[in-house]
Amino acid sequence: MAVDAGHERVLHGDVVLIATGSRPFRPPDIPFDGRDVHDSTTVLEIDRPFSSIAVIGGGAVACEYASVFTALGMEVTLVAADGRLLSFLDGEISELLAQTFSDMGMRVALGAGKAAVTRDGEVVRITLASGEHITPDKVLFAAGRAGNTEGLSLEEVGVQVDERNRIVVDETFRTSAEWVYAAGDVIGPPALASVSMEQGRVAACYAFGIPFKETVDPIPPFGVYSVPETAMVGLTEEGAAAKGIDYEVGRGWFADNARATIAGATDGLVKVVFRRKDRKLLGVHVLGDLAPELIHQGQAVLNYGGTIDYFIHSTFNVPTESEAYKYAAYDGLQRLQAR
Repeated sequence: MAVDAGHERVLHGDVVLIATGSRPFRPPDIPFDGRDVHDSTTVLEIDRPFSSIAVIGGGAVACEYASVFTALGMEVTLVAADGRLLSFLDGEISELLAQTFSDMGMRVALGAGKAAVTRDGEVVRITLASGEHITPDKVLFAAGRAGNTEGLSLEEVGVQVDERNRIVVDETFRTSAEWVYAAGDVIGPPALASVSMEQGRVAACYAFGIPFKETVDPIPPFGVYSVPETAMVGLTEEGAAAKGIDYEVGRGWFADNARATIAGATDGLVKVVFRRKDRKLLGVHVLGDLAPELIHQGQAVLNYGGTIDYFIHSTFNVPTESEAYKYAAYDGLQRLQAR
């Protein structure tokens, strides 16, 4: 059933694909009011200048907003419950990102525990687990998303959802109702636009028996559009160690890259993680301008099972930031020799 200009329409089909997305998660103990306590949607409705903001969260959305506000010259405190930002990132990249934020003038409060947000008259107060109080002009709570499933009457057709209203699906993206499929943010992580579109394509192929696309890429790239940007694909150092892989790394710093120097964007690096015995590429991590673009070169080598020798033997245009891949590979080979 759909509502069109006040009239109801009943639509019929053999298959339904639910792709209603998600919205910011709003825990009941946060006093959202749309005036000075916001989520990642209502913060876009701020219509007058302010001087300070506290961003609660350590994920992609929190880092993106916090860095943008910092770049705009505001006093920003990023309050992360855990001891690191973006827990899915390679540990070194996460630390470098936090350091870069600090160098920009942002206060990064890592390991702050669960922050309590209260109101005292016109003043909003954030209390950290340490007992410290922060009283910014604005608060942005950006810790998690919830699926948009209310009002769909899913229970009437037997579609199962979890505690955050995210639809539960199998490997074909079919729900617990045989003729209903779901894809995208409404089914939960990784909640990336790129992966969501691929999920929808796979679901459609299974729903209509089209022998075209049966799986979603098992090693999709992740991009965070903070300032600076960061991206990753494949295994982190921690991931390789957890699998018991004898690995090595190589780093190509943008401080030594001609194009990055010309652009005045020398923060960050390209980092490659590879297996020592045969130099097979395991993961790529980029911190710096255009990281979500640069990551695709590493993704291509990963997908065909290549080695870091690809970067050694390939000729890169000069000056380009892509050339950092070659120097990351050189660095990796030198580290192998040093061992």
